[in-house]
Amino acid sequence: MKTSNKILIALGLGLVLFTILMIVIFLYKDSVPDTLITCVFAACTGEFSVLGWIKTTKEKNRREDDPEGGDEECQ
Repeated sequence: MKTSNKILIALGLGLVLFTILMIVIFLYKDSVPDTLITCVFAACTGEFSVLGWIKTTKEKNRREDDPEGGDEECQ
């Protein structure tokens, strides 16, 4: 499994766990730390964006290196 896939899975599971914990805190305290929630989701959005940018850049460079789109091994 690629490292980027592992990071995506970890971030997704972390966000699910974080959301559940924030719901539990809300049920007990009737409030949540708004700044913390905003920062966590902003950081994860940034990480997802960087991973997407890296993937699209790699794909673009791969297509530029092989303009015909064929595998040399298959020929």
